[in-house]
Amino acid sequence: PIPRPGPGEVLARVDVASVDFTDRKVYLRGRHPMITIPGLFGHEWAGTIVEVGAGAEGRWRPGQRVAAANSAPCLPEDGALCRQCRRGRPSMCETIQYVNGAFAPYILVPRRLASVNLHPVPDGTPLDRVVFTEPYACALHAVRRMPVLPGDAVVVFGAGPMGLFLLNALRRRHGSDMVVIALDRLDSRLRVAKAMGATHALNTTAISSRDAVQAAVGRPDADVVIEVIGAVETHREALSLVGRGGTLVSFGGVAPGQTLPVDIGHLHYHEIAIQPIYHHTPVDVAEAVRQLVAGEVPVERLVTARLAMSELKTALQMVADRTTLRTVLLPDPV
Repeated sequence: PIPRPGPGEVLARVDVASVDFTDRKVYLRGRHPMITIPGLFGHEWAGTIVEVGAGAEGRWRPGQRVAAANSAPCLPEDGALCRQCRRGRPSMCETIQYVNGAFAPYILVPRRLASVNLHPVPDGTPLDRVVFTEPYACALHAVRRMPVLPGDAVVVFGAGPMGLFLLNALRRRHGSDMVVIALDRLDSRLRVAKAMGATHALNTTAISSRDAVQAAVGRPDADVVIEVIGAVETHREALSLVGRGGTLVSFGGVAPGQTLPVDIGHLHYHEIAIQPIYHHTPVDVAEAVRQLVAGEVPVERLVTARLAMSELKTALQMVADRTTLRTVLLPDPV
């Protein structure tokens, strides 16, 4: 049944949703930290408000176009913040509220999310541009926190959609002088990586990643290596690319329970750091909306398929087969 919004809540029509690899992982594994099973599915969407609950009328109104994230941390007005939010780590909020349900005609936006991570979209902005608010906010969060210094060489290990978002975010934050190397095994993705800001976009099908980095920057390692794929094997390979005093940024989500053997002595004597970065914060969500609305993210290079919502299973298979970068889902014809 179509839900009715309660106090502070908003009901929105989903005008466009996006399918990413996290959705594919949830589909295959039947679980994810952000979903309680059984539960609603899909977390990237943009749409139009159709009804507002009591207390939400001051900010939101029916007919308003909106973009949203998929979670919200503690709210100060609800009382004491959790320890992680007090530490300035809202992505680690101990009471974080996840919101799923984008793969449906309507979605209920709870009060907490409507307060901090729902944003209006100007009338002239296509909703299939701001549908990427949540993933791009994750990229902005990572780039904001990773230790990149002037003159550093950065490797983005994986040129799928999230790797491409990271390239754009890196270039916008650090300017044109930084060396950014994109590594992947699909030339089609590497061409997009070059357009999204990669200094070098290298295919590692027939060459080792270390040799590829050597050819690009004259040494076989980098100062920051971002693992975007989310597998133990690629984390191991990415770690091998980190040079002295460098950092491995673990961005790609790996299923819980898997382990990565590391040479602790090597980490110690070379002062190599491993920095996992998960999710996003309200600051990053707001900045993602700003950049997307301003046209600072060339999302048109990422949308490679458009399907009706009822073709979700096909869209998930396309993600698995890597025949698309981003597939957007649109409402089924009435």
